Amino acid sequence: MGCENMNLKEIGMRTNTELVLFGSLKNKMADVNEDSIRFELKDPMPLLEVLQTHEIPENWIQLAMVNHRAVPKKTMIHPGDRLALFPKEYIVFADWHGLKF
Repeated sequence: MGCENMNLKEIGMRTNTELVLFGSLKNKMADVNEDSIRFELKDPMPLLEVLQTHEIPENWIQLAMVNHRAVPKKTMIHPGDRLALFPKEYIVFADWHGLKF
């Protein structure tokens, strides 16, 4: 359905959320050819559910960042967020140790 067939409320509710994979995560995801995956998210979703939706095992993740800030596993991902996932081989800075997966 193109935008010409939607009302303004429907257009405003459609927001792309960006999932950025780093290092080996990108290599493990065979269908990822770009630097990021954009997907539609209408309502907030738990981070772990986003991982499940994209078939990314939790044990592959070292650190997650939402909108350039390190976040814990229990974080909710909102429409329009930028979620970056870092694999186990990435170095985690001292101030992020409490946020490691």
